[in-house]
Amino acid sequence: MNSSTKFGVKAWSAWSSSLRTQEDWLAWARNPFTPNGEDKPKVEGMQPINRRRLKRLGSMALGAAYSLPEVSSPIIFCSKLGESERCYELLKELTETGALSPQSFSLAVHNAIPSLYTIDKKLNSNVLAISSEAGVFSAIVEALGLFACGEQMVRIIVSEEAVPSEYRQYCDFTDESYAYAIDLVPAGDVSLSFSKDAEHSLDSVELSTNLQAFQFLLTDDRLCKCAIGKTSWVLKRESL
Repeated sequence: MNSSTKFGVKAWSAWSSSLRTQEDWLAWARNPFTPNGEDKPKVEGMQPINRRRLKRLGSMALGAAYSLPEVSSPIIFCSKLGESERCYELLKELTETGALSPQSFSLAVHNAIPSLYTIDKKLNSNVLAISSEAGVFSAIVEALGLFACGEQMVRIIVSEEAVPSEYRQYCDFTDESYAYAIDLVPAGDVSLSFSKDAEHSLDSVELSTNLQAFQFLLTDDRLCKCAIGKTSWVLKRESL
């Protein structure tokens, strides 16, 4: 991938039970740890009829998004596992009763959270929903494509929640519970590239790639390298 295309961060917001303010997150970026907890934000500004439909993942995602200025730019929602808690409850309900709640099922699909955002805000924005091992890197690639088509800003919303105990043996970073929203613009000092690197391994990485990338964007670090499978992703900051 050509790394000559630069981008920048115009605004950002983030939320976790253990990190609730921008000051908390900036301190976290200097000394990172696993953000977790079971609380969820109130999502101030969202209509109550829509807010009541949210579970923790959606509340965190939209809590971060609603903290940013209202825009009509494209929205990319990014979550590897999505509403894992809601999906588990649906599967359990199906096993026990043979039936599903139509409302819960409709909110379990991967694009439900950003769609509810646009419904509540009465937006006609272009909305993409991504479930990818590469996480926010895939979202940034999509954003760069939108910039190439003339868009001047793209909002990326990233959210993950602690997975139900039944799934933990199959997942990595099972305790992470957080969300962040970033407004990207097609001008700045950051570039993204990726390449095949079969020799590279993750070893003992403490944070998911989503959080490693977010930590990089909140600091003045020059480089962020993440290995996902046999692919190496690199965020690089250069002088303007």
